[in-house]
Amino acid sequence: MLVRKYCQLEVSTPNPLQLWPIPARSIPCIEITFGDPYLIRSVDQSRPGPHYPVALIGAKTHHRIELGLQGHIESFAVLFQPTAVQRLFSLPGGLIVNEAYEADAVLGLRLAILRTELGESSSFDQRLEIANNFFGRLIPSADEKRGLEAVVGTMISQRGCVQVRALADGMGLGSRQFERLFTNHLGIGPKVYARILRFEAAIRSKSVCHPIIGRKSRMILAISIRCI
Repeated sequence: MLVRKYCQLEVSTPNPLQLWPIPARSIPCIEITFGDPYLIRSVDQSRPGPHYPVALIGAKTHHRIELGLQGHIESFAVLFQPTAVQRLFSLPGGLIVNEAYEADAVLGLRLAILRTELGESSSFDQRLEIANNFFGRLIPSADEKRGLEAVVGTMISQRGCVQVRALADGMGLGSRQFERLFTNHLGIGPKVYARILRFEAAIRSKSVCHPIIGRKSRMILAISIRCI
């Protein structure tokens, strides 16, 4: 499977603006918004970043942005397996790491069409069917990268607690050759990727309160998150 999960988020919040930090994360995604736009704020710059109705968002190696939530926000996100964007769209992984792009400008107008189809249905189950059909048509018939995908799957299942040399040996590659192959397809080196996986596992194990529904939850009128 090239898609790890689908998520739908609905938030209604009055003034003041609610800030949602986005930490490091290991997977790329496409996020489609239908309601009010996010305000995207870089943590090291005062100028807001652009909001795209259909955004291609790469994996993040560190905390770089915060999302501002205000009004009624509705989004549908497609969270991919680590190598999926390269496999589906022949897009080098390094191009999107720590970046976000207007998806239809990078991947074609078919993403704008997908947004229209998803927007015509408010049912999460119907949106799942639409998205599955869309991405199912893009799956390559021949895929020579399954060996690397299996390695990434091992890293995920082990929560990043792996030895890179052992992974390289398992593919019959030298350490440098393995690192070049890994970085070319994911845009992140294997050691950094493993560190992000350990960070994500630590967050889950500590049951960190969701930033939207934490101490500022009294300002939220309604929130709904669905994932599958």
